[in-house]
Amino acid sequence: MKIERAIDFLISLSESPVLLQLVNRLAVNKSRIQRERLIAAVTKYLLVDYGRDGMLGDLSVFEAKSLQLMHDNILLRRLKGRAEGSTGKRQSDLKQSIKNIEQRLEILRKVEGPDTLRFLSALYLEDIAPDFNPVFLILFRAVAKRLFNNFVNSIRAVESAPGTINEIRRLSGNEPVFFIANHVSNADHLPILFALNRARLISPVVIGGSNLYRGISGKILPKLNVCQLKRDDMIEKKIKWLGNPIYIETFKQHNQYMWLHNEPYLFYPEGGRSRSGKILKPKVGIIKNVFEFVKSTHRNVHFIPLSLSYTCVPEDLAIEESRKGINISYGDIIQQLVKLNREYGHFKDTATYVNLGLPITVTANKIPDLQEFSYELMNRVRDGIRPTPTYDVAPMILNLCETGEQGNNFSIDELKNADPDYDLKELTVGLEIFCAKKFIQPGQEPDSYEIINQDLLKQYANRTECEF
Repeated sequence: MKIERAIDFLISLSESPVLLQLVNRLAVNKSRIQRERLIAAVTKYLLVDYGRDGMLGDLSVFEAKSLQLMHDNILLRRLKGRAEGSTGKRQSDLKQSIKNIEQRLEILRKVEGPDTLRFLSALYLEDIAPDFNPVFLILFRAVAKRLFNNFVNSIRAVESAPGTINEIRRLSGNEPVFFIANHVSNADHLPILFALNRARLISPVVIGGSNLYRGISGKILPKLNVCQLKRDDMIEKKIKWLGNPIYIETFKQHNQYMWLHNEPYLFYPEGGRSRSGKILKPKVGIIKNVFEFVKSTHRNVHFIPLSLSYTCVPEDLAIEESRKGINISYGDIIQQLVKLNREYGHFKDTATYVNLGLPITVTANKIPDLQEFSYELMNRVRDGIRPTPTYDVAPMILNLCETGEQGNNFSIDELKNADPDYDLKELTVGLEIFCAKKFIQPGQEPDSYEIINQDLLKQYANRTECEF
């Protein structure tokens, strides 16, 4: 509750007209997109498209309305069931939610045709569109540096070649720029945003899955320029939100409005966190939309390969559990940061690298093959991953035990002999971390070890590889 009140205070403080004016004049990050104007412009475009019998015709509107009615009726039954067994503030909140859904259902049943489209697109944009506040970004960053100092101090912004950051800075805000990153943790966007801000780069719009919007995260993320995408089920494991024609077209047109106004973007083509550790085959949907944007507007766009690597992966244990079918999408962003910061405080030299690659430009007169380009992007991301002691030492241990006669047992001398050029300090750090995390344990002989969690070692060893 203390954290929630503190966040509410920061949000209230960030809405001060004086502070907003000051930040908009002096800071790198400013109020660039007016949310109300965006919602009005996107809704207007969708209505024009409907009027000329474009992507959204009567059939699409009817389908989306039916899906929304089913979704809201299911949600209403669930909320009423929860309200019956609750008391106090929780019951009061649930009753207010029930009232809101009932009012929405009443309106939705009455509207037809273009009014349905107007109502649903505005409803979806309230979820999708971020509510970026540059004052909140500065305040949140200042608080995070104090509360999560171990984690924040671990972040390293590096460039793949001299001048990379200057080139990205020149393009950002002037032409559409897309940061393409590997997806390791639910917390990935935070080290990325800290690194970009340290490099005095504009904070991009981040496409974040709705699974991140839990508890207090629902208040924080929109203010940090996170755009919500609902990838989960709309109708109980039968139809996903991305199967709703108005929802997906509204999301697409929201993005195109942002790109027309040169908003930088950050997204993860893998779609979700890798369970194996390897970089996953890219999903090409949003890159395809970018290519369509280039073709229709004749504007140049720039893709920035962004490679993220951790010495300690925040959810390594949970990710391994998810391979057994256990749900790991829980907890808000503050809980994750508390856990991450505590773990980083236990170890020395736990760097988190954010490596920025040189821009790859796509022009209207030379649009590449979609799949080949997407694969090449992710290969560039892989090539930019910075080595960490854990990423290096895990495959050394696994290779030694696969080729040696001792099975799951190995010694420091054997690791040294297998790779004589590897830095002894880095080797020691890797072994200490794996011991502390109980992936390995000291053996019976001096300077010897035994593997006790091979799957977790494989996860770390895979971090510099692609699955495709």
